[in-house]
Amino acid sequence: MGFVAVGARAGQVPRVVVGISRSPASWWALAWAAGEARRRRARLVLVHVYRPQPAASCADGDLGFPVTCRNPFADPAVYGDALISAAVRQAVGQLPGDIGVDRRVVPGQAAIELARCARGGEILVLGARYHGRLRRHAAGHVARDCARYADCPVALVPEPSPGALEPPAVGRPVHGAVTR
Repeated sequence: MGFVAVGARAGQVPRVVVGISRSPASWWALAWAAGEARRRRARLVLVHVYRPQPAASCADGDLGFPVTCRNPFADPAVYGDALISAAVRQAVGQLPGDIGVDRRVVPGQAAIELARCARGGEILVLGARYHGRLRRHAAGHVARDCARYADCPVALVPEPSPGALEPPAVGRPVHGAVTR
């Protein structure tokens, strides 16, 4: 029996869309989404959304009127692509060759653009930051808005607590490890 993509239209490759930000939580989401894309035999779509900034205005003493000045190194598309590359390195090192990958860096509001990119996809995957014991189950506003706007399921991958990733103390056995 073959794999049947539930959300994909006839003839389309299913897609797993993941939101990428500067947050380590999005790296955890990327790692989970890569595994999910492989399991579903789906294309992995990596999306970074940035807020467009108005061009700064600065006075030019020689001309006597304001001119637009822009930092040539502050291109959000270049930054977004570099951020996606860094997230891939941090999350999985390198994406497996059997997963098709698309990268998208788009301007706009995060929830709206993520939902738009996920339209017709299998699932939208987002990272959920660790906010301590009391708020660990509370979704952020982007996740809540994505759940409202998206036409596919939205999965939140929680960032582990800082203590969960600490290496074991020297001389103390790791839980479940065989000692001699």
